Amino acid sequence: MNLKRLKVHFLLLFAFIMLANSLLISESSAFIYSDPSTTPLWSYSTGNQYPSAVAISSDGHYITATSQNNMYNINLPENGKLFLFDNLTSNAKKPLWNYSIVNSFCSVAISASGSNIVVGGGYSEATAYSFTNANSTPHWLYYTGGWIYDVGITDDGTLAAAASGTRNKVFLFNNTELSSILEFPTTGLALRVALSSNGKYMAVTDNAAKLFFFNTSKISPEWDYTLSGDMSVSLSISADGNYIASGGDKVYLFSKNSSVPIWTYNTSDEVGSIKVSKDGNYIAVGGGFADHNVYLFNRSNPTPEWIYLTKDEIASVAISYNGDYIAAQSYDNFLYLFNRNSSIPIWRYRLDGAFASSYDYNLDISSDGRYIVAGGRHRIYLFDRDILTDPRLIIPGYNLFIMILLIGIISVINVSTAFLYIKKSPKKPLL
Repeated sequence: MNLKRLKVHFLLLFAFIMLANSLLISESSAFIYSDPSTTPLWSYSTGNQYPSAVAISSDGHYITATSQNNMYNINLPENGKLFLFDNLTSNAKKPLWNYSIVNSFCSVAISASGSNIVVGGGYSEATAYSFTNANSTPHWLYYTGGWIYDVGITDDGTLAAAASGTRNKVFLFNNTELSSILEFPTTGLALRVALSSNGKYMAVTDNAAKLFFFNTSKISPEWDYTLSGDMSVSLSISADGNYIASGGDKVYLFSKNSSVPIWTYNTSDEVGSIKVSKDGNYIAVGGGFADHNVYLFNRSNPTPEWIYLTKDEIASVAISYNGDYIAAQSYDNFLYLFNRNSSIPIWRYRLDGAFASSYDYNLDISSDGRYIVAGGRHRIYLFDRDILTDPRLIIPGYNLFIMILLIGIISVINVSTAFLYIKKSPKKPLL
C-alpha cells in the first residue's frame, strides 16, 4: 500500500466518522446544546395525588390549585383538595390553607385580585364552593345536582358561574347574595363556561357541540352555533366580551354580535385548548390527540402568526393580557414559554409528568406574563418568566457509548492500517 492510497483511506475513515456523528445528533442526542430552560420559583408536592386544576390572580399574588386521587383507581376515594398559595409576601413553599372534600374538585377560578375563589366539585359532590382568600371555610356552597365541569368568576369576584354537566345548565351566582341564582339551559351536558370581566356576557359549550352566547341579564341566548366535531372542550372570551373563541375539529372566532364566525381555521385534529388574550387581539390554540402543535393567531387573520410542533398533544395553553407571552403544556411533559413574535420557545422545562384527566385546567399565566403556574403529575409549579438557565452540552449515555465504541473501532483500523503500511514499505539501504 503506497502513501497516496493510505491518505485516501484515512480521508474515507474521517468522512465516515463525520457522517456517523451527524446521524447520531438529534434533539436529545450527542454533541448538541439543550434548549434554554428555567428553574421554578418553587414547586409543591401533592403526595400521591394529581393536580387537577390551577389558577393565578392577575398580578400573580395568589395561586390556587386542586388535586385528587386517580379517578381510574376504584380502590381510592376521590378526596379532592383545594390549596391557596401566597406568591408575593410569603417565601414558604407551602399553602396558606387547604380545604378537603370527600369527592373531587374538577375546576377552579380566582378573581383578578385573588380575593375570591370559586371551585367546582365532580362525581357525586356536584357542588359549587365559594371562598375568600382569608378563610379556608367556604363563604357559601351550592349543590347543583350535576358534575361541575367548569367554573368562572368576574374580575371583581362578585359573580361566579358553574357549568353543571348532567343538569344541562350553567348556574350564575351572586357571590354576595347566594339567593340570587340564575340558570341558563344548554342542549347537552354543560362542559365549559367563560365570563367577560364584568360578567355582562357569558359563553357556554356543551357535549352536543353547541356554543351559546348569553347576555346575562336574561336566560335565553343571544345566539347559538353548532360546532364541527363531537363536542367542544375549549372555550375562551375576551375581557369586554366582544370576542369568543372555541374549537371542535377547527378553530372558530366569533364576535358577540353574530353567530356567523369571523373566521375558522382547520387543524389536523380536535382543538384541545384555546385562550383569547384579554384585550381580544390574539388567540393561542393547543392541538389535541394527533395534533401536537401550538398555534398563535392574530384576531384579524385566520392564518397563524406561527406554529410550533411538540412531541405530543397539548394539554393546555395560556396567554397574557395583551398576548405578549404564551405558555403551553404538552403531554411530552414539557412546559413551553413563547414570545408572540417568535415560535422559538423562550425556554422549556420538563415537569414531573402530566395528569391526563386535567384537560385544559392545569396551566395559567398572570396578566403581564411574569408568572406561570402549572400542574404536573404530582407537583404544582410556579415559574418566573425572566429566570433562564444557560444551554448545556448534551451527551446522553447511550450515544456516548456508541461514539466511544465507534471511535475505538476506527482507531484500531487506523493503527492496523498504519502498521501494515510500515511493514510492507520497502526498507531503504543503509549508506
